[in-house]
Amino acid sequence: MPKKPKELGPDYKRSGYEQKRKIKSFLLLNLGVIIVSLGIHFFKYPNHFALGGVSGISVVLAALVPAWTPAVSALVINAALLVLALVIFGKSFAGKTLYASGLMSILLVIFEKVIPQTEPITNESFMELIIAILLSALGSAILFNLDASSGGTDIIAMIIKKYTNADIGRALLISDITIALATFFIFDPQTGLLSTLGVLTKGIVVDSLIRNFNLVKFFTIVTTEPDAVGDLVTKTLQRSCTRLEGKGQYTGNPVTVFICAVDLRQSYYLREAVKKIDPSAFVMINESSEVSGRGFRTGF
Repeated sequence: MPKKPKELGPDYKRSGYEQKRKIKSFLLLNLGVIIVSLGIHFFKYPNHFALGGVSGISVVLAALVPAWTPAVSALVINAALLVLALVIFGKSFAGKTLYASGLMSILLVIFEKVIPQTEPITNESFMELIIAILLSALGSAILFNLDASSGGTDIIAMIIKKYTNADIGRALLISDITIALATFFIFDPQTGLLSTLGVLTKGIVVDSLIRNFNLVKFFTIVTTEPDAVGDLVTKTLQRSCTRLEGKGQYTGNPVTVFICAVDLRQSYYLREAVKKIDPSAFVMINESSEVSGRGFRTGF
């Protein structure tokens, strides 16, 4: 007789799921903004790293207009872009981006007043560049996964996309590199080289983080214990699945095939639970970072 799968507890119950998801998204949104802001204030601004976007423009602008600090420059630029986006997009403008960009601008001004950081923390510029890239990429990945961003040049991309057929990714890369190259002339060759390297690296790190955030496991399970395995997926893990009836080509015996997708944590449990239910089950596991449909979304 097949063993009954162990219950995973209330985490998989659907009661209050939507409310919990919204609270989690809101907390992650704030966390993403804080991480980006810390990277900008403590590592980008003191080292004059211009890794593109509004933070990069504010570094360059602050050097050209000494009366404006980088935080004030970022606040003014973000405010102008937000007003422009609201005029163009109206009520359809993403509220998450509006909130995130506004919060980041406020945090940068607060950090500048409360924890001023005018000099690099260490003498290791390359190490600080790595930390700046990691913090910026991690925070941005969290925001992108929530269908939000910290504003800035992302708003420009939204406007360009609305009115043209331009390649947005290439346009943003060109603009970011242009901002980074400006540091060659405004600061020094080392800052320029580090800023350019940062721009080229940041996108790769962001893409890698997003893929890992969204990692999903696809299971194809061939079993002779369909009822127990079906209950395991639908009742214990609260996931849907596709059930197919078939026949083994070699044995000629009837078998049932289940196809389902689960998150990374559930995948470990499902793999071991299927072994206990049906030791002779044939299980294939694949990975994907792009899943859409009921119970899944691209993001948190």
